[in-house]
Amino acid sequence: MGDVYFSGRSNTQDIPPIGQPDTNQQRKKNGNKKHLPFKLAIAFLLAVAIILTGTFAYVYDLMRRTNFNEQGNKPNVYVNSGDLMQDKNVLNILLLGVDARVPNVNSRSDSMLLFSIDKNNKKMKLTSFMRDTWVMLPESKSYAKLNASCTYGGAQYVIDTIEYNFNIKIDSYVLVDFNAFMSIIDSLGGIDLEITQEEAKTMRDEYFFKTQAGDSVHLDGNEALWYSRIRYLDSDFMRTYRQRKVVTAIVQKAGNTSLFKLSDILKDILPVVETDLNPLELTKLAMGALIIYRNYDIEQARIPADDTWKSANKKGQDVLEADLGANQKYLENFLYKFDVQKETQSDTN
Repeated sequence: MGDVYFSGRSNTQDIPPIGQPDTNQQRKKNGNKKHLPFKLAIAFLLAVAIILTGTFAYVYDLMRRTNFNEQGNKPNVYVNSGDLMQDKNVLNILLLGVDARVPNVNSRSDSMLLFSIDKNNKKMKLTSFMRDTWVMLPESKSYAKLNASCTYGGAQYVIDTIEYNFNIKIDSYVLVDFNAFMSIIDSLGGIDLEITQEEAKTMRDEYFFKTQAGDSVHLDGNEALWYSRIRYLDSDFMRTYRQRKVVTAIVQKAGNTSLFKLSDILKDILPVVETDLNPLELTKLAMGALIIYRNYDIEQARIPADDTWKSANKKGQDVLEADLGANQKYLENFLYKFDVQKETQSDTN
């Protein structure tokens, strides 16, 4: 029998010797292991994207419930907006509290609080504007108390007047009346505040007989409203301080509330909130609050600032006559200046 010859390569070359691993299979396994972290990262990002997309859609549906004033906060016709102090990383929202007893009639603003989100310094800032501050009303070029601007032209005219006198850009506004204010606090289950002996006595004199002083006194919506309106105990300066305390407590309580409960609360209170922020803008703010802003520190200020005003009597009214130039400078530093600590750290890097 003759020899048998095979053409081509023997397939025995692909068979590893007994006891030795299959290098081809090993390479495939190694390759799969190398790609595993990448695949996991992609899967994680996809999952996050799906969750965020779903959350965004849900929050957007909630924000559609607000009383959106499409005509609100038009461009200020009394000043050149380009001349106003502003920063793309600082968002200024004016919070207005009004005693709207008569529907569709502008009321004097009981509180004017500028809520600023400062991304440069990772802070939220609250700035009270004293309602008795003597300012020029830009349309008539006559002087009046700042809170009178709301009577003459609603939220839009308050914004115009503050921008005209204090040279800062206000991006948007949120307006609530007393009933809405109480509903917000009651929906959160009330808030806890430090109450002094004098404040507690004043509250008891206002028929809140059970109010006691303490480091953490629980107040419902009606009690918190009266607390924030205490004026004749000391001064309007302390009154605006109490208002900032209440708003800070609301923000902190909301931040510690579960998302499920918070969404139920928003369903009830958003319809009584008037704003010129459209649902998409509100949704972006809400998502930012959930992910980023809730970790920001809170700072507080007041206008007119200390040593920039004097008491005066104008047109038979007790008013605060302010140095507008000094207060403009104060606002510029408080709202827009980079923290000294951060500047020092960046210089050393």
